[in-house]
Amino acid sequence: MSRLIPALVVLVMASACTSAGVGGGSTSNDPTQPASTAPTSTTSSVSAPTTEDSTTTSVPPGPPVGWYAPSGVPLAVNMANGDVVEVTTPCGNTETLGEGEPIYEVDVVIDPGHGGPVDTGAVAATGLAEKEINLRVSLAAKDLLEDRGITAVLTRVGDYPIPIRTRAEYARLMGAEALVSIHHNAPVANPSEIPGVEIFVKNDSTESQRLGGLLYESTMAALGEFDVAWSRAPDAGVMTVLNSEGSDAYGMVRLPDMPSALVELGYIANRAEAELYQKPEYVEVAAGSVADAIESFLRSAASGAPLVEGRVFNPQRGVGRDQCVEPDLEASLYPDVLGVDVSQGSDTFNFEVTISSPYDSPQRYADAFRIVGDDGRVYAVRELLHDHSGEQPFTRSVGPVGIPETVETVTVEARDLVYGWGGATIEIALP
Repeated sequence: MSRLIPALVVLVMASACTSAGVGGGSTSNDPTQPASTAPTSTTSSVSAPTTEDSTTTSVPPGPPVGWYAPSGVPLAVNMANGDVVEVTTPCGNTETLGEGEPIYEVDVVIDPGHGGPVDTGAVAATGLAEKEINLRVSLAAKDLLEDRGITAVLTRVGDYPIPIRTRAEYARLMGAEALVSIHHNAPVANPSEIPGVEIFVKNDSTESQRLGGLLYESTMAALGEFDVAWSRAPDAGVMTVLNSEGSDAYGMVRLPDMPSALVELGYIANRAEAELYQKPEYVEVAAGSVADAIESFLRSAASGAPLVEGRVFNPQRGVGRDQCVEPDLEASLYPDVLGVDVSQGSDTFNFEVTISSPYDSPQRYADAFRIVGDDGRVYAVRELLHDHSGEQPFTRSVGPVGIPETVETVTVEARDLVYGWGGATIEIALP
């Protein structure tokens, strides 16, 4: 078999709902978890008018509404004073920063549901955590939207907690026109021939309901192309969910003051669907359908699918500020894979992997790397049991690794002891 695809360096960040609320436990180290994806921070700006002989310059359209910390963590700006900004952090605290990248306008905020060691969301039998696949789809949707000239910001870009109130506050402070929260459902519903997509929308907002209708129509059409043993609730569709007091039950629907929708793309508790979620093509298709719906909402008057009869439900409380631990704002959240050498045995492969984690200390270091095939399967994990503060970058090996002939390329990614999988990865063709 030909294995002639050239090596490519890509950026990635990892992360991973029950309808009732927060799942327990920590991020799974199961090698069946998929590769993850990372954000690329961009700064929105507008070009000043120029003459034929002048050079185009970039002029900020006003004070920043958001801020990427040096670590890449997105923050909402409360107040800007020259080069110094006061920001709201993921845990809802106030900090003053003088370094980072400003964000001047935001069209949509995308919220990858769950995050952190406590709020994993649902965890599949394969070991895939909902918080991780939520982030992968959200990151990919963000990239697609920005390719279309739509500015998108995520509420989180790594595996760290962020309370629901802070997520909604981010969208408000950034002046977003919409907020979309990405989830994958549990427990298992009835078997179905079509996807079990559910969209939860505001009870008193026609624009929220329009957003939800577009999301449902787009995701159902796109995901329906996969041949999967789906799960689906009998009343699935675009709906309102009210608590016993008559208010919108879900904080990600109730709290934002702009049109919002919570998307359950399917059932991660259904093993057949969980196996699909591990494949790169699922992330591409799901993210594309979300991006298409958001673009249609922002740029047209289309309405999409109508509401179905709503539900009454009282969800559990999510992670609050008392359980929130701030992510690092100064140092990178993740180690980077700098180089990979691969050699072939008789029917196996050996990998020499070079990793950089300059923040290394006994309390936080790169504690593993893994080999992920282009089919989404993890073929090897090398655990690293100590820090490498005196050896940066460092090189370690793993092998022999059995990989089937059908796999032509692999991605090598590293794991941080605190924040999980993410950072710069390398995709390389197998010899």
